[in-house]
Amino acid sequence: MRFLLLFVAIFPFWCEIEGANILFMAPLASPSHHNWNRNLYVEMAKRGHNVTVLSVDKDKEPTKNLHYILMEGVYEALHDSNEAVDLIEFAKLSEWGAFEAFWHWCSFNSRLTAASKGIQTLLNYPDNFKFDLIVDDLSMAPFILGFIHKFNYPPAVAVTPFSVPHYFTRTFGGHRQPSYVSHHGSQFSDKMSFYERIVNYLFYLVDDYYMAYHVMPEQESLMRQVFGRLRDLPTLETLQSEVGLALVNVHPAVEQTFPLPPNMIPVGGLQVRDPKPLDPPIKTFIESGKEGTVLFSLGTNVKSEMLDTKTKEMFIKVFAELPQYNFLWKYESDLTIPLPKNVMIRPWLKQSDILAHENLKAFISHCGLMSTQEATWRGIPVVGMPFFADQRRNAVGIVNRGTGVRLDVFTLTKEKFKAALLDVLLNPKYTQNAKSRARVFQDQMEKPIDRAIYWLEWAMRHGEDMQVIQSPVKELGWFVGNGYDVMLFGLLIVLVGSWALLKTCKVFCCGRKKRCSKETKEKSN
Repeated sequence: MRFLLLFVAIFPFWCEIEGANILFMAPLASPSHHNWNRNLYVEMAKRGHNVTVLSVDKDKEPTKNLHYILMEGVYEALHDSNEAVDLIEFAKLSEWGAFEAFWHWCSFNSRLTAASKGIQTLLNYPDNFKFDLIVDDLSMAPFILGFIHKFNYPPAVAVTPFSVPHYFTRTFGGHRQPSYVSHHGSQFSDKMSFYERIVNYLFYLVDDYYMAYHVMPEQESLMRQVFGRLRDLPTLETLQSEVGLALVNVHPAVEQTFPLPPNMIPVGGLQVRDPKPLDPPIKTFIESGKEGTVLFSLGTNVKSEMLDTKTKEMFIKVFAELPQYNFLWKYESDLTIPLPKNVMIRPWLKQSDILAHENLKAFISHCGLMSTQEATWRGIPVVGMPFFADQRRNAVGIVNRGTGVRLDVFTLTKEKFKAALLDVLLNPKYTQNAKSRARVFQDQMEKPIDRAIYWLEWAMRHGEDMQVIQSPVKELGWFVGNGYDVMLFGLLIVLVGSWALLKTCKVFCCGRKKRCSKETKEKSN
């Protein structure tokens, strides 16, 4: 009888989230974003939810309860069309030059996804089709939020593998602190000099200007173009305000501390899972390194095959001079340069699982955020070679934490590379600092993926009450929310008071001067 009463009590709550219909939108053409996002929607599917994924990527293996709608042709156009961005040339740009190139790439990506057949497929769903939750990778392409209006405003959650984009404060409120949170495109740490803080503020201001007067008007236009047939379509800004919660990929063990409001939930490292067994050839090669094995991967955007032949030959010469170590290199095509016995290349590697192996001693990395998180979680020191975007900032953080060194791949010499590699391998401070960070990163009440899934299901349970966790800045705006109006008023009082005091002193002094002059004349007469 007690069991029956308990079942009756919890059954409505259980049904509320069990077997929900979820739409997950991932418009950014980036394999690393896909690898992070898929942890969320695959886990939701495993927990019994029916998940529809609108994405530029698609897994080869099917997953129960998971259905893809592919936005086709985006990668091909990004890399092979007239507007394609050369990532190696992009990496050579200064911070200022990278702003325009970055936003051009984002704009081109948005236009390609907007023109895809996948968008039209989802648009052709009946307007009364019921989704219980919409999740969007809001790192870019906010025009796609038009689907919130089409599907009659279910609860909406944003996710981003891209740390905390500085423009998220426009949508979720909270406080942005350029004094200690360096811009993602900068090469500053959280301990900036006065000059660096001035430059960092300028980075934010320039990016804000570009966002407000170029990106958002274009995204508004794209939304009208794609969703224009829908009745009473609101502005993009209005639709952004409907997104009540954000899952952000941060943790203080890995990067600087962000001042997060209650509606931004930190889930940094959710892609790191318990290590799985390695393929036998990979496992054997790692274990055969006499003094250890080094993993070498430049991530999923810039590929090792994109480097010039001279640089690749330099890497191989250094590896050959260190026969006591094995080097496992993620190289995406056939390498025509002869390889020494201690080097193995593979087009794809299970990076996180390899980093967990006890004989893995160092990681040569591009310092992408996910790679940096995985190295931190596993306690592996890093030889960083950043290329663009947040990679430069991540590399600075690695150096400041004492968990690795930073190199410039475009000015790198054989001597510098070998010296840096040996420094990380032989100086115990790097491994000790990395292990210390790993202990902090791993010591959490629950796994980051479980925290993320909890909040996604929380949004479904409390969709009508999400205002409870909203930052007041969302309504107040950045000017009032940061107290600038009060500070301006205080400054005005000081200025007016100073003016009045000067005026009073001037009147008093002039009056005294006149009296003295009058007394002098009277005495002389």
